Amino acid sequence: SLAARILTDNGQTLMAVYTVPAGCKGYLMKFVGTTDKANDDVKYKIFARPFGGTFNLKVEFGTQGGNPIMYEYMIPLEFDEKTDIKIDVDNSATAGCGATFDLLITGH
Repeated sequence: SLAARILTDNGQTLMAVYTVPAGCKGYLMKFVGTTDKANDDVKYKIFARPFGGTFNLKVEFGTQGGNPIMYEYMIPLEFDEKTDIKIDVDNSATAGCGATFDLLITGH
């Protein structure tokens, strides 16, 4: 099934997803979430799917009033090789939302 389509003019998806490469570990260091509406309640959810497993919720952040949210991990979340990581967003209004995360990759 199609997971993403990269348009020629863009060269990337702008999706908040990543798969930890084989032979490596991933360490989630920082999360940032934004919304473009002042009266919006937003929940950002970080899901991970270990290789051969199913997606499960790792973290949930909430914000309201259009305020951005940033969280830096003192002790990063660790993900094994081939783990799929994605960010989902639930919001109370039609709004543009964005999410980024910093992932340190070790190995190879």
